[in-house]
Amino acid sequence: MKLAIKWIILVTTSLIFLYAFSASYRSQNIDHLDYAIAIAVDSIPESDNLEISFEFTNSSTYSVDSSSKDSDPIINTVIAPSISSAINIFNAYVGKQLNLTHCKVIVFSEEFAKKGVLSEVTYLMNSTQIRPTANIIIAKESAKDYLENSISSLEQVLTKYYEIFPYSSEYTGYTSNILLGEFYESLINENSGSVTILGKISNVSKQNEQSESGQSSSSGGSSSQETGANSSEQNTTQQGNTSSQDSNQATTDNTSLDTISSGKSVVVGDRGTENIGLCVFKEDKYVGDLSAMETLCYSLLEDEVDNFLVTLNSPFDENKKIDVSVDSLSASFADVDISKENPIIHIKINLRAKTLTGQDSLDYSNTDILTKLNGSLKDYLSSQITDYLYKTSKEYKTDINEFFRIARRKFKTIPDFENYNWAQKYENAEFHVEINSDIISSLLIQNS
Repeated sequence: MKLAIKWIILVTTSLIFLYAFSASYRSQNIDHLDYAIAIAVDSIPESDNLEISFEFTNSSTYSVDSSSKDSDPIINTVIAPSISSAINIFNAYVGKQLNLTHCKVIVFSEEFAKKGVLSEVTYLMNSTQIRPTANIIIAKESAKDYLENSISSLEQVLTKYYEIFPYSSEYTGYTSNILLGEFYESLINENSGSVTILGKISNVSKQNEQSESGQSSSSGGSSSQETGANSSEQNTTQQGNTSSQDSNQATTDNTSLDTISSGKSVVVGDRGTENIGLCVFKEDKYVGDLSAMETLCYSLLEDEVDNFLVTLNSPFDENKKIDVSVDSLSASFADVDISKENPIIHIKINLRAKTLTGQDSLDYSNTDILTKLNGSLKDYLSSQITDYLYKTSKEYKTDINEFFRIARRKFKTIPDFENYNWAQKYENAEFHVEINSDIISSLLIQNS
């Protein structure tokens, strides 16, 4: 009897081990998977097909013997009518199964986004692998080029950069952490507008590419005709470089947050891409952009920013600027009055600020001076937020801050709200913005 029990235990244990280790030969084994960290979708002119690119990290860069020099990302591109078709073709090409559980960002080109993204976003939302926390980015140029340039010596691990850069919105307000799940929810809501992160190849990266192109075109060619052609190409390239430099100079001459956005910033560095500003969607189509200042206004109304900095024109000297650090933000309050033909939206924001720089001749402990500074800050922010709200409502005709959720509470039934036709009414909405601020002096007193 004991011998029979031993045999039963032995056979059972053997079967368990055989079943467990047999999984190593399945397609879902880690050795049989390719983990994509980003997806890029580009349209193809005069074609129904799409150009789908998948980005991977080079595992050799993590080995002990590998060079410390940054390696270019691994990007494979498939021409297919949809993302799902591209995945199937790619699986056959590499002999492994593509896995998207580690995908951090989904990038659409501007050209593709203008045609509508609902079909692709719906597929991604229905995928059991794509996480709803992946970020959505609209690239002003090619989405594939955006991935190729999203590298920098400041980040040794590209996935880490993709994961953390959206959170800069908490201390700058110049971008926003736009997630796939939230984007899809607003995309299918007829009363709401949608936003995504704005991405663009930096001016410095473009100039480097043109410089390399110029060097390549000017090398080689011994005949007079070749020399003449190369000279012509070189002159063209130099003109292009001059044009880019002039454009960059024009940007550096104006550092206002009203004009700064991705590709228009004044930062010079080795990063090939920038993520400043937001893209606005009406229904599922891309309709326009928000600058750094407009994005800050959006973030303030969404209670996404913890602290930020603004530069004010000094109320005491028109040739001076004063930096003000704003923090201690309480949740913004909004109310919607639907008693008239068009909605009237009241917004109230409470904040506290302190001066960081100023004029040496001013005593920042003086109550009258701080009161005047306080008035300047309130006027500046209320003006900027009001302009932002009228731009999104009248120019873009979309409620990206979702005031409809507040208005909906004013109606007794859902049909009553639907009959109100919020999407159309919002285009003629009236806005009243109130800023309650309290400026305190800087911790260090400047001596004249």
